[in-house]
Amino acid sequence: MNNKEIKRRGPLKRRIFLWLALFTAVIVLLMWAMQSIFLERIYKSIKVREIRSAADRLVDKIDSADLGGEVDETASDSVCVTIVNMDGYGRPVVLFSNHAFEGCVIHTIDTESVFSLYNGAKENGGGQLQRFMYDSSTRRYIGLTGGFFDKSEDRSGDFPESIIYSVVTTDAAGDEIFIMLNTTISPVGGTVRTLNLMLGVVTVVLIGLAAVMAVIISRRISRPIARLTGSARELARGNYDVAFEGGGYREADELADALNYAENELAKTDTLRRELVANVSHDLRTPLTMMIGYSEMMRDIPGENTPENVQVVIDESRRLSALVNDLLDYSKLESGVGSNDPEPFDLTDAVQSTLDRFAKMCEKDGCSIEFFCGGHVRVNADEARITQAVFNLVSNALAHVGEDKRVTVTQEADAEGGAVRISVADSGEGIPAEKLPLIWDRYYKVDSHHSRASTGSGLGLAIVKKIMEQNGGSCGVASSLGEGSVFWIELPTID
Repeated sequence: MNNKEIKRRGPLKRRIFLWLALFTAVIVLLMWAMQSIFLERIYKSIKVREIRSAADRLVDKIDSADLGGEVDETASDSVCVTIVNMDGYGRPVVLFSNHAFEGCVIHTIDTESVFSLYNGAKENGGGQLQRFMYDSSTRRYIGLTGGFFDKSEDRSGDFPESIIYSVVTTDAAGDEIFIMLNTTISPVGGTVRTLNLMLGVVTVVLIGLAAVMAVIISRRISRPIARLTGSARELARGNYDVAFEGGGYREADELADALNYAENELAKTDTLRRELVANVSHDLRTPLTMMIGYSEMMRDIPGENTPENVQVVIDESRRLSALVNDLLDYSKLESGVGSNDPEPFDLTDAVQSTLDRFAKMCEKDGCSIEFFCGGHVRVNADEARITQAVFNLVSNALAHVGEDKRVTVTQEADAEGGAVRISVADSGEGIPAEKLPLIWDRYYKVDSHHSRASTGSGLGLAIVKKIMEQNGGSCGVASSLGEGSVFWIELPTID
């Protein structure tokens, strides 16, 4: 992503402010819509649901001795109730009646209107809901003409609206029972105007508070990120002394911790890289210089083409080859390119075979290697890689062997834990405690000025660590200054 695209997207602070402003606008619009548009509809819907529910309760108790009590309870909710028997000698016979409010329609209509409501309910499947408007000047309900609602006379909004819900049912004796319920819907125009005024004040306050909160939140979120970005730019320029500070919220603190860790690792890698350039360039230059010098001497000086001089060239070539091989091996292990083929094998035989490779070297330098084991053990791992790990540990021990020139290799099997440990101990100078966590890092040398340590690439132990990670094992070290070191690797055993 180029700089133009980044600038076009805008800063995080502005985007947070805009999103919060949009959220506030949606909330305000929703409040206005619910109050100005849907309030009356919701109110009427609730009233209709209440009167239908009351009718269902009365139908359920039509043969109950507690029907009168249910009528009274319904009337307490501002719902008028009239229950009549339609089989009463040609005219409706009132069984129960309760006036809940003045001007109730079902208590003032004539018999003809009752029959009209009754017929309408039967034609509608047993239940019918009708609305009427009350004219306070004429004291009558507009639309109640012969019991039917004449829509041409609808003057909705000028007068209180009245709802009549009529239900036809049958009692235990087989008589048709007609239930009429009536309630009023109070005009909400005045209430809406009052609420609109209050909502206007709330909207102004809410927009003001939202603007202030948007500014505060956007600054609080973006400021730590901006600070981290500035420190990251310094780190990108190669300044490893920067400190990443979060502050404000957990995500920023976690990002700061991650960047601080990355900064420490980059600083460590840069230091190791510098040491690698110095050490490897020295290690490459020394054998190359000797090879060139001896080769030119054998070419130009008669009689210098001796086996001893040729052996020097061969030794330096091998030393150079070992250094290059270490670099290639670690690069393959780190990138995962190198193959890792685990299979069961006898670890004891593999260790013994590896130690046999050091026989001539030990004989030449006057060193000795002792191997102690309690029996043969088998593991499931890449035999070539594990052999390389043991080889590196023994080579490291021989490079730091003490005055007794003795290296001890010990195999310890833990039958209960199902693991085996190969320990390689030397009696050399030891490693300072503060440097122990660093010795497994690539290119690291405990003492780059030490005559023996400086001949290595600093990759041997790093290769051991990578090999053990890939084969499900572990490695470690215990060391004390002046008492030598014990390096070990550990693998799970198989039967």
